[in-house]
Amino acid sequence: MSSRPVIEPKPSLRDAQRALTRERLLTGARDLFAEKSYLEATIDGIAARAGVARATVYLHYETKGALAQDLLIQDMTAQRRFYHKLADILDRDGPAPDGEALAGWLRRYAKVFNDRRTALSLFNVVIGSDPDFLQVIKRERDALFDDVGARIAAFRFDVTPQGRARRVEAHLLVFQIEQFCGHAVHAPWSAADFETGIALLSDHLGAFLCAG
Repeated sequence: MSSRPVIEPKPSLRDAQRALTRERLLTGARDLFAEKSYLEATIDGIAARAGVARATVYLHYETKGALAQDLLIQDMTAQRRFYHKLADILDRDGPAPDGEALAGWLRRYAKVFNDRRTALSLFNVVIGSDPDFLQVIKRERDALFDDVGARIAAFRFDVTPQGRARRVEAHLLVFQIEQFCGHAVHAPWSAADFETGIALLSDHLGAFLCAG
């Protein structure tokens, strides 16, 4: 007897409208934070940029900080797609791709950070005002590993001590990549220093992928 496919119910019109309004708020806030600092931006300014009433903002977010956290979660979710591009390289070149392929991926990663530089400053502000958000970051990174692990063996971790150690290593590797890209955006590094960092990170990433 064959099982019938599970059909997900369509969202109601009200749910669809709520999601659309929430997306408008996030887009408006991202645009405003790109022009003003997080501290200078106001709920009134976000509402105006999103084209909604002030009260509408509070229907979705209790505070400006809660909205900023959602922006960061949105960026971290988008990060998964970039790691799938890394999986595409492995599909093409095998589990030990050449260093230049990994270097190219890292350069593109740095460009994404440059395009989203507003989010980098938000991270420090949000974590400073709510240290518990670090738990959200860890949760999102674990979700990244679970997602990408379906395609990249190095990101599959079991519950053995060795598997837990590998997961910690993966967290440190992702943190290292993000910190490098963040500094590459904001620090006045020369092109030569940037390429030195890319080469070193390519080696670390390649060793991690091969060990998996």
